[in-house]
Amino acid sequence: MDGWIALALPSAVAYANSLVGDRTHAEDIVQECVCRLLVHAARYDLERDGRKLLFRSITNACINLQTRERKIVSLDDTGRADGAGWEVADRTAVTPPAAAMAEELRAAIAEGLATLGVRYRAALELTSLGYETGEIAEMLGVTAENVRVLVFRARKSMAAFLNARFTGEASS
Repeated sequence: MDGWIALALPSAVAYANSLVGDRTHAEDIVQECVCRLLVHAARYDLERDGRKLLFRSITNACINLQTRERKIVSLDDTGRADGAGWEVADRTAVTPPAAAMAEELRAAIAEGLATLGVRYRAALELTSLGYETGEIAEMLGVTAENVRVLVFRARKSMAAFLNARFTGEASS
């Protein structure tokens, strides 16, 4: 049982973090979901289905959290003029303009993802983590066709958002 937990936790925390936008909240959600799953471990084959059940539980917990709380943005998270918080792996390899463009793109993508609903963001994130449509459908409790629609619409929304952000034109 410890095997699937050890394998699932890093990606589960990353997934929850991408949905709620706060690492501490994400860790709390994952811990709560794992504990709930372990309480009912006798009902499930955790080696086979534990990861899918965990991701489904995380998705539902994030949806519940979003409906209960409005997101509050800290002024510390909006960026500072001194560039604090930027992490550059190799300062000799990245020029300041390239780093600024990369940060602007990262911020735009994060801002665009934040405009998506939780289900859209969840489908897009799980796709980017390499899950198959059928697995995502199980995790989100929807049909495979619905997953394809969610991913299509999320990508279309992101493209329109980024196009408007960087060209000033709305995409059709």
